[in-house]
Amino acid sequence: MKRRLLVAAAACACLAIYASLAISSLMRMSGTYDEVIHLPPGYMSLTLADHRLNPDHPPFLRRLAAWPLLFMNVHYRLDDVAWREHHPWEFGRRFLYRWNDAGALLLRGRLVVVGLGCLLGLSIFLWTRRHFGTTSGLCGLWLFAFSPSLLAHGSLVTNDLAVSLFLFGSVAAWERVFERVTWSRLALAALVSGCAFATKFSGAALVGLAGVPALRLALSNAPLPVAGFRLGSSAAVIVKTRFARILVVIALAVFAAIVSAAVIWASYGFNSPTAAEPAVNASFDRSLVVPENRVVAGGFRVAERLSLLPEAYLYGFQRFMAHTRTRPAFLMGRTSETGWWYYFPLTLLFKTPLPLLTLALAAVPLALRRPRSARAEWFLWWPPVIYLLISMSRSINIGHRHVLPVLPFLIVAAGRACGWTLSCRNRRARWVAVALLAWHAASTLRAHPHYLAYFNELAGGPEKGHRLLVDSNLDWGQDLPGLRDFLRARGIRRIKFSYFGTAEPDAYGIDAVFLPSYPRRPREIRDVRPGDYVAISATTLQGLYVPPEAQPLMERFRARRPLAVIGHTISVYRVNFSYSIP
Repeated sequence: MKRRLLVAAAACACLAIYASLAISSLMRMSGTYDEVIHLPPGYMSLTLADHRLNPDHPPFLRRLAAWPLLFMNVHYRLDDVAWREHHPWEFGRRFLYRWNDAGALLLRGRLVVVGLGCLLGLSIFLWTRRHFGTTSGLCGLWLFAFSPSLLAHGSLVTNDLAVSLFLFGSVAAWERVFERVTWSRLALAALVSGCAFATKFSGAALVGLAGVPALRLALSNAPLPVAGFRLGSSAAVIVKTRFARILVVIALAVFAAIVSAAVIWASYGFNSPTAAEPAVNASFDRSLVVPENRVVAGGFRVAERLSLLPEAYLYGFQRFMAHTRTRPAFLMGRTSETGWWYYFPLTLLFKTPLPLLTLALAAVPLALRRPRSARAEWFLWWPPVIYLLISMSRSINIGHRHVLPVLPFLIVAAGRACGWTLSCRNRRARWVAVALLAWHAASTLRAHPHYLAYFNELAGGPEKGHRLLVDSNLDWGQDLPGLRDFLRARGIRRIKFSYFGTAEPDAYGIDAVFLPSYPRRPREIRDVRPGDYVAISATTLQGLYVPPEAQPLMERFRARRPLAVIGHTISVYRVNFSYSIP
């Protein structure tokens, strides 16, 4: 009993560390780029059952994050053109920065995501402990608590942390089902799977993440116990033949599909249309998103006619599938419209703490030499590989967050290797494991509270990160409070600002006129003069998203040393030259 209390105390301490670091970080961040299309649409979806503002993402996370706002005095305008013509970015900016107190609303929504992060940490601990022991479970939880990417996105009202939670939770739950099929295990796995589908359209990758290991087990010679499905009996029936196992897997998949559909319907408030008003709903041109494959397109038509899923979900999913347009990307000083196949492996290499990568790699030979369970190995190693390969096949390379679901599996593997090392007899090996755990925490704390800007020592740390990656890898418009404090300390009243972000600087006490920025701002100026104070976001400083005629100005600033770099993302300069953008 005493040991259990100590383990519980240690686990709670790790979760408390994670929550404390996440909350102290989010308190220093302005609204980030994508939060304007998550929190305000979530509130409108909850209050008006209308999904017009963000059909590109399922509404589960944004509705959940917006739930605390129902207890606040929130203002919005239905006569505003941004609402009537469903312009999500503009409506989100007005909702947060003109009609309401953005800081108060974002704080409540972000705390919900912090809570989901704690659930992810608990899931990692429980799954690791069950398969690899308590020591490994606690090591995994320690690695989670100091994971900079999970801390960064676990502090924001976006769906990246949530989909990571539900994908990992689904895989862990389905592994449990294939250990012994029971109603309770099956219901849990199906519900969590439904949450993954209802959080982000990339959650559909779960079909491969859980399906490939499940099919592998069905084709193997491993017996499958099925318990509690005969009335009045809890005894397990052992399914031994391959054909019977395949039938069981198909039956489980059908049950999960039915439950997932129910969860998706619930996430839309059991409302099918994209917009509540028929005229607005009709304005969405569905012909532009019809899949080219006739079979796939026919499947969507059947699903819509039979109301298997909400119309809004089917429309959004088709938009997701059709989202093949190019987008500028930046990697190690180069830009591309189509990206690089190795982009995401490099983001993992640069933005994952080196001790975590070292321990995860050490778990590979451990899995081959000391297999604990063939079933557990399949569910641990195949999902991150499949998800990474899917991500690498896409041409839109705008952020490490798109492979965030890989991290929980790496943490489990690393926790396993660390726990095994701490349990071995070799004292030097145990000290190496302790040193790696300490290094992992120290590397993350060095970046506090700027976890979004974290880069490991191999990448040169956060100070050098802008040379390798920008956009949501580093600079998502989050450092306006830091810029405000710097300007006040120097007595600088007005700046010229090239900003990458959707937040409004004046909402954070910054008097700014805009140089070319992204998104474009009304009444942008196109010149700088000696004596001007100029602030430039790292993303626009590297020339990403700025018009070609502004590139020479950004090049001139890149060649100069700034007065200060705020949060590793905003460079401040005192200009000593004149330049006008043509």
